[in-house]
Amino acid sequence: MYEVISGLPPYYDLSHDENLAIKICQGLRPRFNIKVPQLIMHLIKRCLDANPLNRPEVREIYDILYEWHEYDDQSEIGKQIKEAEEINISLPTSNKLPSYETHSKAVYTSRLLNFNNLPEPKNSDDYDEQNDNIISMKSLESLTN
Repeated sequence: MYEVISGLPPYYDLSHDENLAIKICQGLRPRFNIKVPQLIMHLIKRCLDANPLNRPEVREIYDILYEWHEYDDQSEIGKQIKEAEEINISLPTSNKLPSYETHSKAVYTSRLLNFNNLPEPKNSDDYDEQNDNIISMKSLESLTN
């Protein structure tokens, strides 16, 4: 979902190694540089939950997305999408159409890594503050400058 919404692969700017795996276990989650509707952020957050038992099943995700796919402007998702679009229009083009350079050690193919000493997974302490119903501080700063 992150890549579809942001246009960027997750963690494109980080080396895909044991350190990234540790950071993810410690709560690192992808950050958005655009406004994302709160209902969508809530679903993303559930999908990224450190506890697999708290993640939605595929059928639930399908049902939610199916319900949203023909929204009208008066539905909650419709209102949130409209609000996000209005905010995103005022963002710099660099946020909306990101050009990026992939880290030289960001690997998007299957490979074996040694993950014997990973910490117990946990959720991000500040994911709500960073992403729920707000855009990143970088984006806010660029709006005020």
